[in-house]
Amino acid sequence: MKVLIAGATGDVGSETAKIAVEKGHHVRALVRNTSNRDKLGKAKNTIEFYEGDILDKASLEPAMEGTNALIISIRLTPAEVKRGRAYKDVELEGVKNLVEIAIQKGIKKIIHVSALGVGPHCLSDMYQAKYQAEEVIIHSGIDYTIFQPSGMFKDFQKSHIPRVLKKGEATRWPYSPITLKMSPLSHGDLAKCVVDTLTNPAASNKRISIGGPDTITQGDLLNMIAKEAGINAHYTESISKEQLMEKVKSDPENSFFTPEQLKDFLADSEVDHAAIKEIFGIEFLRVEDFIKETIPKVKAELAKHTHKGT
Repeated sequence: MKVLIAGATGDVGSETAKIAVEKGHHVRALVRNTSNRDKLGKAKNTIEFYEGDILDKASLEPAMEGTNALIISIRLTPAEVKRGRAYKDVELEGVKNLVEIAIQKGIKKIIHVSALGVGPHCLSDMYQAKYQAEEVIIHSGIDYTIFQPSGMFKDFQKSHIPRVLKKGEATRWPYSPITLKMSPLSHGDLAKCVVDTLTNPAASNKRISIGGPDTITQGDLLNMIAKEAGINAHYTESISKEQLMEKVKSDPENSFFTPEQLKDFLADSEVDHAAIKEIFGIEFLRVEDFIKETIPKVKAELAKHTHKGT
């Protein structure tokens, strides 16, 4: 199948592109001239690259010409923010443009990566943009699959694991509520499901909440990390959701998120994994196994930075 991936050099997009190539699909990637194509590994040698901007409809036409399917895995990045763009620009208007050209070019399938918890009740610009984009896809007349993933393992690698290692013995987590539930999964497993959806009728015309087989709290995660790292830490206290929102309100200039965004995504995100396995039939990576294989990598990275600083 001929597939165009918008966001092919992102975390999910790059894994999706590599797996699609392995499965024998003809893959095109919509990129900018600044995109890091090395994230695609050896697959970049067989992928067709088309430079374009999702806010420039004319630039999208060549990439979609003769294409059967469109995979959308885009998000507002810091680089986009520097260009003066907001969530409604990238994650709504950009999707609208992609869908409009997809209709014109006769594309038969759209697969979109959104977020768990997205819906009409959401208050923030981020989640409203995602929800309205989902609605555009659903009403396009094109066969669709929308993935709403729970938390991602790579976020743990970038944030939770290094913070636990640096804090050492501790009982309080000051960054987020430890009572929040989640069903986290790896980017690789999500990408496998995205590619499978290209030829899997069981995923047709569905919004799919997707997560891994383990439903845990943030506190569970932190204590699992500490135990595996050999740190005598037992996280039993944390900042509350309300305290975090007040902190953001009092210092908005130094806060990455708004109170409305925090209210939307700081919520329990449990997923029925049995339903996911029934559709896709793959074994997902467990949280415990991810932590075991990732802690040595994070320790090595932290040691390297410490060495550079001496």
